[in-house]
Amino acid sequence: MTFRKTRSLVLLFAAFAFALAACGGATTVSADDGAEDHVEAEADHDDGAEDHVEAEADHDDEAEDHVEAEADHDDEAEDHVEEFSFGSPADASDADRVIEIDANDNFTFGPTNLVVSAGETITFVVTNTGNLPHDFTLGDQETQDEHEAEMAEMMAGGEMAHTDHNAVVVDPGETQELTWHFSEAGTFIIGCHQPGHYAAGMVGAISVDV
Repeated sequence: MTFRKTRSLVLLFAAFAFALAACGGATTVSADDGAEDHVEAEADHDDGAEDHVEAEADHDDEAEDHVEAEADHDDEAEDHVEEFSFGSPADASDADRVIEIDANDNFTFGPTNLVVSAGETITFVVTNTGNLPHDFTLGDQETQDEHEAEMAEMMAGGEMAHTDHNAVVVDPGETQELTWHFSEAGTFIIGCHQPGHYAAGMVGAISVDV
């Protein structure tokens, strides 16, 4: 074999070896890139899982806040009911008897004077036989004075709706019920606090005997 042929073979083998090395390096790089992509995908998955857990935690916190708000609302309602020294609202199914009340445009209640016993639960069935709205508010003198001032303030603000536990508003031709448990003996008042009605004498008395 001549020197020239030998040299050509050596160069050919060298080029072939270089090509194999290049392919192996490319394969290694591709494998490394794939591994890095897999690690990044795993990291993104973990981040997504953490975000989901945080969202679940926020949802649970919101649910707890809602429950606490409901509990506070219930506590406020109970506190409001407990304010009355002359008794408390009751369910109609617990009533010992029913007393029917007529509220009319003569600014009177009929009957005007009522007698009940301490410990009794009474359902008042109030019918408005007039053409004006009336209300039936039960309480002592302090309660009536406070309600009159409250209604005057609401009227000045253009708002007349109210949801007191010891009162019902009765529109013309309608009937409303108020059930009350009388826990204390004494004399109490029923009054209408629609504008000008209380001042016009639309009041009645309830004597609670021992």
